[in-house]
Amino acid sequence: MKLLYLRGHSQTLSLLILISTLTAFAGCVALEPVKPTLDEVRLGNVRGPNAEDRGVHPGETAGEVTEVNRSRQEIYLLADNGQRQTVPFDYNRTKVVYHGRDYTVDSLEAGDRVAYLALPRGRGYVDFIRIQEPVQARSGSRIARSNPSRPKTDILEGTVDRVDPSLGVFDMTPRTGRRVTVSVPYNARQADVDSFRSLRRGDLVRIEGEFVSPDNLQLLAFLSPRDR
Repeated sequence: MKLLYLRGHSQTLSLLILISTLTAFAGCVALEPVKPTLDEVRLGNVRGPNAEDRGVHPGETAGEVTEVNRSRQEIYLLADNGQRQTVPFDYNRTKVVYHGRDYTVDSLEAGDRVAYLALPRGRGYVDFIRIQEPVQARSGSRIARSNPSRPKTDILEGTVDRVDPSLGVFDMTPRTGRRVTVSVPYNARQADVDSFRSLRRGDLVRIEGEFVSPDNLQLLAFLSPRDR
């Protein structure tokens, strides 16, 4: 009887030691934080490191979206190396990914930081676009979809430095001295399209727009000197 008691006591003690060891090990394992969805960030509910995915994988080009031209199925962006890129996409085949979740191209917005693989040879569109940081993660609720009021617009006056008709953008230096890239939306008014087409380097312009990032502005209208 005494032998059976000692054996049972030993087994119970071993079980308790095993449970304690597993519990201590679990306490040492860092839990991976839950990454926010794109909708949560777009609504202005999440900002900071959890909203970022800044790593650049081998073969990827990273940059900031200046415009999504849905009619031409092209994304215009300013790459981190300073070059302006045109990224063709296919509504049915191009996959947009954010924190491991799949989205459609319609989920992209001007001001988003993205990374993408080079265009495959013989294919007219990119397969994969990864959102590194949504624009709302940097700009807050000023342009978030949850804000029903029209965002505050800015009036800029300055000199045109460069015009790129193929991308629908131009660079200008306002009186503040900081160069700004201005994107003309695909659905701009015909009068604004005509004004853009007539731009030349050195022209003085006065425009109204919305900043999607510190150095990128979405054009709303060309203004005459007396407007506003």
